Amino acid sequence: MAFHFSTGIMLNTTPSVWVVDDDEDDQIFIQSAFEDLDKEILVLPINDGDQLLAQLTNCDKLPQLILLDINMTRQNGFDTLAQLRKTSEFAHLPVVMMTTSSDNSDRQRSLALGANQFLTKPANYNQLVNLVKDLTEEWALA
Repeated sequence: MAFHFSTGIMLNTTPSVWVVDDDEDDQIFIQSAFEDLDKEILVLPINDGDQLLAQLTNCDKLPQLILLDINMTRQNGFDTLAQLRKTSEFAHLPVVMMTTSSDNSDRQRSLALGANQFLTKPANYNQLVNLVKDLTEEWALA
């Protein structure tokens, strides 16, 4: 927390990562991996693209990074990313597509739609911890 002197208001300066994935197990694994880094990072699980857009519209503080799955039942990650990039208030937000797909066409489509990065979800937890550590450093989250 930081103190804003001119207003006397406490500001939340904790960086946040929003994990948009309809698989609750993946949400938990990713959140646990960030917690294992022992850094002060808020991880917010979000179930689908519709919920992400609603959360962005109603939040007090935008996330520093969005991890977005492609394969979701209600609205897939491609459609969600396209909506984000078309919305001026959210177009600047960093989005990393993090999915089980390693298909090059999914990578190309993600980048063409404006994803900042495309990553395949690791096969084991230790690799996931290393991946979120790299993301934390790349996106200056801690």
